[in-house]
Amino acid sequence: MSDLDEMEFLAFLKETAEIQLIESFAPTKEELFVTEFVSERQGHWTYDIWNKAFDWKIEYKQVRDDVPQGRNPGWYYINNIGQAPVIEYRRHNFDDLSGLTYGRVYWSKYFAAGPREIHYDVKAFSAWYDKIVRWIRKNGKQKEKGAYNTYFLPDALKR
Repeated sequence: MSDLDEMEFLAFLKETAEIQLIESFAPTKEELFVTEFVSERQGHWTYDIWNKAFDWKIEYKQVRDDVPQGRNPGWYYINNIGQAPVIEYRRHNFDDLSGLTYGRVYWSKYFAAGPREIHYDVKAFSAWYDKIVRWIRKNGKQKEKGAYNTYFLPDALKR
């Protein structure tokens, strides 16, 4: 998705549910929660999209001081995001022409958490996720047809 595609995607998401975008890391707990995708991609590669109809108890953590340089010690992140009712959106890097950095829309379901660790209605959340995937397939195009090939939304396809 390009910035323009992201705006259309976000508008669609807001039509489907009350959502909250979550940054991966931020200087404060409050700054983890944003209302839109930041146009600057560096440092803003991954967002989680929380459908607020599904409750979850957020567990915050801070990056330790002894992490490698460039990891923002003291910044906050959500420790239990793998068990959360969220969809991960990883952005495409248009500056990397290798083609190996395509973005993705992903629900970890039981991958990051076992079935006993998920405390929301998986069937209802799955229906919402499926609606999002159908929208992407309807509005996107594949360069090459295939079950696992990338979908490009219109503006990204032009790029």
